Amino acid sequence: MPTPQAVIFDMDGTLIDTERVSQTAWRRAATDLGLDVPERIWNAFVGCSIPNARKMINDLFGDEGLTDRLFAHQRDLFFALEDEILAPREGALEALRTLADAGMTLALATTTAREHALKEMERFGMAPFFSTMTFGDEIERSKPAPDIYFEAARRLGVAPEVCAAVEDSMNGARAALAAGMATFLVPEWAEATPDVADACAAVLGGLAEVPAAILGRTAVLA
Repeated sequence: MPTPQAVIFDMDGTLIDTERVSQTAWRRAATDLGLDVPERIWNAFVGCSIPNARKMINDLFGDEGLTDRLFAHQRDLFFALEDEILAPREGALEALRTLADAGMTLALATTTAREHALKEMERFGMAPFFSTMTFGDEIERSKPAPDIYFEAARRLGVAPEVCAAVEDSMNGARAALAAGMATFLVPEWAEATPDVADACAAVLGGLAEVPAAILGRTAVLA
């Protein structure tokens, strides 16, 4: 694979371990409300938009009021847990630094709203690595639609086909693949499905493997 002109990173679950916070909050919220939610639902929530996640819960319990209570309680728990346990994924800063030191242009494409995502990027010292950042409240359709990746490439001034994307979720990977990008999947909470794994440039065991996989040579983490 030719070396890409730019690398576009997802944030939630890819660079920052928000999925651990989110999954903890979902499970606590369900327990507090006395709900038995199948594990397949929690797995499907990884990289899922709020409207699609709400539909899953509505379909499961058939009670929109209950869905409202679950989502409101989960949100409260998430923000309560965020300061306590939120952290970068292992190797995130090192991977960004190594790619930047190699002269690679980096961008962010996250479905999280600007106000919240930018706070986390700055909190963990990641913001300076990115030439552009595209946020979920700046696009109409969330992943797995490719809109955010098309917009990220447009802001960089390059064609999507010459970009690589780094994702952790199936929905995120599907979005990047639909945009025509070489996609590197680094799953943690969601197991790679065969169709997505086969379409990706690589499925990696951790962020430490990302620079060498993208640069096509041995890359020593900075």
